Amino acid sequence: MPRAERAAPLARSGSQATATSALDANRIGALWATLDRAMQGVLAEASASSPALSSSAGAMLMWLHHWAPVGVVELGRVVGLSQPACTRALDKLVDQGLVERSTLSGKEVRLTLTRSGHARARQLQRRRLAACAVLLGALSADEQAQFASLADKLLQAPVADRAYARHVCRFCDHAVCDGPACPIGCRATALEDGTPAEALGRPG
Repeated sequence: MPRAERAAPLARSGSQATATSALDANRIGALWATLDRAMQGVLAEASASSPALSSSAGAMLMWLHHWAPVGVVELGRVVGLSQPACTRALDKLVDQGLVERSTLSGKEVRLTLTRSGHARARQLQRRRLAACAVLLGALSADEQAQFASLADKLLQAPVADRAYARHVCRFCDHAVCDGPACPIGCRATALEDGTPAEALGRPG
């Protein structure tokens, strides 16, 4: 067989692999857009009878619900805002009666949620979980278990450090996804401990 004819199937195979990779990338991109659309819908529903919340403000409420008290700089890093932008967003949440500022020693300011803030955070989380449940409802129980295993691998792969983990997990319900149950947090801990990625099993 001429060399060109032998090479043709290999070339087609490489082209098919490239097309498959691009198609998978499209799937991930579309899933990303689907989840972002769902989250925007959650924020819109939660703001129907209350002042509107931005995505960053919603993340602040959810994070403070679990991890308060925290400082402005720390919270800004979690939600991905500069200190001035974070302060402006917090001003609105304070005006709405959702967040309280308290000053400790010196100029250190600590942030906590008011009772209304906790209620708003729980409302957001319930609606977020309901929106995700609708998507997961398209899968059977076996498919959901397989998805969980694959999702853990995808979520762990890009983790670079603890700051990355906190930012990605800013909307999470940390009451159910903390410690060994969080694949992202587990990977961040492994990096801090020097554990190789291949030594990580699926979180239990």
